[in-house]
Amino acid sequence: MPFWTSALSEPRRSHRFLLYLPDLHSEDGSQSYQQYLAKKAAKPSYQVTAAEHKFLGNTYYYPGVVTWQPVAVSIVNAINPDGNQILMDALTRSGYMPPPAQLDVFFGAGTSASTVNKSAALAAIGDVRIEELNGQGGHIGTWELKNSFITDAKFGDLDYDQDAILNIDVTFRYDWAEYKSGPAISAAVDL
Repeated sequence: MPFWTSALSEPRRSHRFLLYLPDLHSEDGSQSYQQYLAKKAAKPSYQVTAAEHKFLGNTYYYPGVVTWQPVAVSIVNAINPDGNQILMDALTRSGYMPPPAQLDVFFGAGTSASTVNKSAALAAIGDVRIEELNGQGGHIGTWELKNSFITDAKFGDLDYDQDAILNIDVTFRYDWAEYKSGPAISAAVDL
């Protein structure tokens, strides 16, 4: 039965979501990512490889390895909280040392060398969550990216010919995603 014949059935809408980046904040903690800055978020996707076996002129396929694809989000590059600073601080908390900091390591300023590493990168942003909402604002489902870290951050382009709002495009890599139906799904069924 098509969804439009029942008042209880409603399609998911692309503009009803919240993006949670729980540990994305400035180094001093004075500024943090706010949910209202989210503009766009891709939902997780996966790919299953196929192993091929040929036998007597026929080809047979068997499922192989599951690979979760990167998730891209777009957030407004606000002045306060300062999106540029928040993401640069996340890079530093991930273990990145800019060249001036590396000099301190070699010339005895008491700091130790570090590089970007998974443990620090995970701690810099926490598990990313995308919550889908219904028309009443109820949670209908949550995607959680497990062991997620930032692989790409683009701070936007400046252009005198436009007056558009600047966005920051961020790509997350993660080991796997989990999906949980929200309470608003069962509430709609109970009506």
